Order: sequence, then C-alpha cells, then structure tokens
Amino acid sequence: MRSSTRRLRILGSSVLTLVAVTLPTVASATTVTTRLTARSAQSEVAALERVAWTTNVKVSLANGSWTFTSSGLPASEFLATNYAVPSNPLAVSAAGANVVSSASVLKDQNYNYTLPLTPRYSSSVTTTNQGPIGFLLDGAALYNPYEANHSTVATSDNFVATVHGATASFLDDCDGHPGPGGQYHYHGLPTCLVSFATGGKPRVKSVTSTGGTSTLAVVEDNPSARKPVILGYAFDGYGIYDNVAMNGATVRVSSLDACNGVFSPVPGYPDGVYHYVLENVKGARSSIGCFHGIVSSAYTRALESLLVLGPTPLSASTKVNTTSLATAKTLAANKDEDALLRKMVELSARTRDC
Repeated sequence: MRSSTRRLRILGSSVLTLVAVTLPTVASATTVTTRLTARSAQSEVAALERVAWTTNVKVSLANGSWTFTSSGLPASEFLATNYAVPSNPLAVSAAGANVVSSASVLKDQNYNYTLPLTPRYSSSVTTTNQGPIGFLLDGAALYNPYEANHSTVATSDNFVATVHGATASFLDDCDGHPGPGGQYHYHGLPTCLVSFATGGKPRVKSVTSTGGTSTLAVVEDNPSARKPVILGYAFDGYGIYDNVAMNGATVRVSSLDACNGVFSPVPGYPDGVYHYVLENVKGARSSIGCFHGIVSSAYTRALESLLVLGPTPLSASTKVNTTSLATAKTLAANKDEDALLRKMVELSARTRDC
C-alpha cells in the first residue's frame, strides 16, 4: 500500500515559489513563543515532501494552502482483526464490553481538509477536544490522549475483553481503534506507521497484556539512518513526528511544551521548526493536548462531520448544516474534553428512539 511517489501534485500552478526563512535553533521549549512571534513562520512544503502517504491519501497544493483527502480507512496491515468496545462509551471498561471485527465497524470517512502551508504560532493555546485533531500518513485521524472524559486516558486505561471465545483489546498495539461513526483513530505514537515510513512491514495486533507504563524509544526499521519521521499534521498546520531527534536520540517528554510541541531541527529544516511529537508512553502525554498554532477551519469541520453522525464529504460544494457547525465551533473552544462525545451519545440516543 506504499504510495508510489512522494512528489506533490500542485493544483492551479506549475511553479511554487518558497521564501526561505532561517530561524536559530532553540534549546529550550520555553523560548519558542518569543522567537516565533518575533519572526516569520516557516512553510511546511519541505515536510510535506517527506510524508510517506499511503495510496488512499491524496495531497494537493495551491495558493498558500494544501488539501488532504482520504477515505480515512487504513489498509488492513494497519488494523487489528478485532477490537473490544465498551458497553458505555462514556465509561471505558471491560465490564459488559463487546468484541467486534474491524471489517464490521469501520466506515469510509471521506475526509477533505484544507490547511495553511505556513502555520501561525500563537502564544496562547487552544485545548484539543474529543474527535479528530489531525490526520496521519495512512489517512486516519489523530485524537487527543483522552477517552470519554479527562480522567480516562486511552493508552493507560486500555483493557482486554473476551466474548464468545474472541479476545481483543480496546486499543491495538499501534495505539489506535475504531471510534464514533466507524472512524478509526490514534491516541498515541503509531509505531506501525513509523515502521512503514522507514521501510518495514507493519503487522498490527491486539494487545495481549496492558501491563507496563512506557516504551520510551520507538523502533525505526532503518536504525543507521535514524532521524525524525513525519507522521502527519495537526489541524493548526504543524507537522506531527515520532519521538526521535536528529542525532538519533529519543525525544523525552520533559523537552516538550504543554502541547507536546518543540522547536528543533527535523529533516528539511536544519535550523529548526516548530512541530508536535507523539510520545511512546502510556499516559496523558501520548498525544497532543493543545494546539500552539492558530487552528484552521478544518478542525471545526471535522467536529461537525462527527455531529451529523455519519461519513459526510465536507468539500467546498457540501451544504453545511448550520446548527451542527455552530455546535462544532462551540465544542472546538470548549475545554471539557468529553463535551463532543457526550453530544454525540445524546444525538445517537435520539436517533435510536425515532
């Protein structure tokens, strides 16, 4: 399923002109705000050219922005065969859980999002809510660390259930699982995508044991060329990487800001660029907890697509439901992490009662 080429299709223009902006390397994440707000931001074109998009993803550039389209369905090698699903999505537990096959629950999401080529860093942050907060190279969505509420963390509250002889985990060993509306998504560092991007052959399976707390170093399939691997993008336009530094060392949580971001060199940006890091840990630092960039309209449209309870193509020609869009905008600014999920459960209950 590897994409045959990494060259980007440029729509509406045969020439893309870039202005190189040199920023000094920043040793401490605490100095990022001062440095970035005082200088021009950097284009993400160099990073886009390095993403090993799978064949279900299409990327196009035009007029200072770029568009990501995807089915949202990862190829079978990125999925476990079965998943454990809690009986109550607001109370993650093995008690009363069901075991379902990925083929029976996952649905085409028809993703279509446009992001800025040059993200804008902000000194203030936007808390990430439930639902998509970005997307990764296999076309699937990234969620924040939480599941159902602020006290439940998907990676550390993972569980295993056995139903009618079938055993499966809530989260697979790539830190992903099916979600509302059949949407497959990740809550942490997807080691299967790192393997794919560095020449390996991923095989995702259910977790047989949920013991332990963390595995700090991610395994890349080409250790002699161990460099940061770009895995996707957040909805503010900044890149999302694995936890490997340019010198091959593991990026520690302590070196990141509160959003899991850092200003440091990555391939294509020897002088450094702001980006997010997914940590291979079981806990609330496994994913992006807030946006440090100006969030694009793609975020609220992603939330709206969940609120209409089903895969809805959100292209420019799509008629937007103004009520759900208004709700999505409210939820996008809401710091209560379970607000979106509660709204979806409420809407789902109404649908069943009709």
